[in-house]
Amino acid sequence: MKSALIILKEHLQNKYLISRLSLYDLKNTYSATMLGNIWVILNPLIQILVYWLVFGLGIRGGAPVNGVPYFIWLISGIVPWFFISKAITNGSNSIYSKLNTVSKMNFPLSIVPTYTVTAQLYNHLILLLLLILTIISSIGLVSLNLFLVIYFTVAAIFLLVAIALITSTLSTLVRDVNILIQSIVRMLFYLTPILWVPNLNELPYFFKVMFYLNPFYYVVNGYRELLLFGDTDTIISYNTLYYWNVVLVLFFIGAFLHVKFRKQFVDSL
Repeated sequence: MKSALIILKEHLQNKYLISRLSLYDLKNTYSATMLGNIWVILNPLIQILVYWLVFGLGIRGGAPVNGVPYFIWLISGIVPWFFISKAITNGSNSIYSKLNTVSKMNFPLSIVPTYTVTAQLYNHLILLLLLILTIISSIGLVSLNLFLVIYFTVAAIFLLVAIALITSTLSTLVRDVNILIQSIVRMLFYLTPILWVPNLNELPYFFKVMFYLNPFYYVVNGYRELLLFGDTDTIISYNTLYYWNVVLVLFFIGAFLHVKFRKQFVDSL
C-alpha cells in the first residue's frame, strides 16, 4: 500500500509533465521518416488488409459474423488491440530505453511507463475515430454511447499502466523479460481472440475460463459489442468487477516492484 501511495503521489505531482513527455514521445516516433505521422494510420492499415485477405477472404471466404461484414468485425477488435499490444511492448522497454536520459533529469522514473502508454493513446484515438466513421458508413451504428467508449478506453489505460510498471521494472533488471513479453503479446493476439469468432457454447470449459480470465478479452470484446451491436451488458456484470480487481492487483504489484528496485536501475546500464 505504501508503494502504491508513493507512485500515485508522483503521478499527481507530475501530471503536466506526463502529458508533455507523451506528446514528445509521439512526435519522436516518426520524426526521422518522410511520411511522419501518416504512419500512425498507414502501418495499422497495412496489417489490417493482410489479416482481412488471409482470414476474411482466404479462410472464411468473406462470410459475415452475426450479420456484420468480417472486415468491420475485424477492425472493431483489432483497433483496440493495436493500442494494447503497442502499449505493452513499448511500456516494457520504456525505462531501460530512456535510462541514460532520465537518470540525469529531476523527475521520478515511475512516470516513464505512464507517459509511454499515454503516447500510444493519441494514436488509438485517431484510429478509433476512423473506426467509428467506417462503421457508420458501412453498417451504421446501433447506438453511439460516447461515455461507454470512453469507459473502455480509460479501463484499457489503467490496465496497461499497471502492466507497464511491472514489465518495465523486470525488463530493466533482466533483459530477457522484454523478449518474453514480446512473445506473450504475439500469443495473446490469437488467444484473445481478434481474428476468429469464439463460440463459447461449444468450446471446452477450459477455453471459456481462459477467455473470461483474460482482461484483454474484456476490453476488446467490450469495444466490439458496444460499437457493432450496442450491447452494454458487459459493463454491468461480474466481468467488470473481476477486471478492476485484476487492475488493482497488478498496480499494487507493479508499484511494489518499482519502488523496491528502482535504485538498482542505473546498475543495469
